[in-house]
Amino acid sequence: MFSTKWPDTAPVAGGADAVLSAVSDVAERSFYAMVEPCDADRFAELAAAHRDWLVAVVHFAESDCAGDVRCRLPVALAERLFDAFSGRDPEDEAAPAAEIHDLVGEFANMICGSWLTRAANERTFGLSRPAVTEAALPESPAAPGVSLAIDDQPCLVEVVFTLVPEGAAAH
Repeated sequence: MFSTKWPDTAPVAGGADAVLSAVSDVAERSFYAMVEPCDADRFAELAAAHRDWLVAVVHFAESDCAGDVRCRLPVALAERLFDAFSGRDPEDEAAPAAEIHDLVGEFANMICGSWLTRAANERTFGLSRPAVTEAALPESPAAPGVSLAIDDQPCLVEVVFTLVPEGAAAH
């Protein structure tokens, strides 16, 4: 379901290709993970193998442009990324859920920052602290999304733009 359709009204450039590049850069450089885009069938096949998911949301804002980057990934992938980032041996006792959540939040934060650098490099955005929750994978994404496989596990990155009324500042 690799989506290349970006809203015509999107206040930043680059679209889904910039998201894919950002995820690839972050996952490959910081987490030693292989990233590839997925079509709808491959993503559904990978997603069906996972029941427990996390979603990390990072809000971005700058004058007339605001929104959220949402990274949805199975807990198994979050644990794999944690191990790669921290150097934890996968054979050791499982990492505490709070640490896994912190890592997923940082992963989303890094993706958001990398994407914004590619898509709107001339602007300076404020980013919120990531919010991470347990959530099921939605039947259909609420926003343009990029479906990926990270080390053969599914990941969905969505970008939701918030309309900022003319003359109002984004928060």
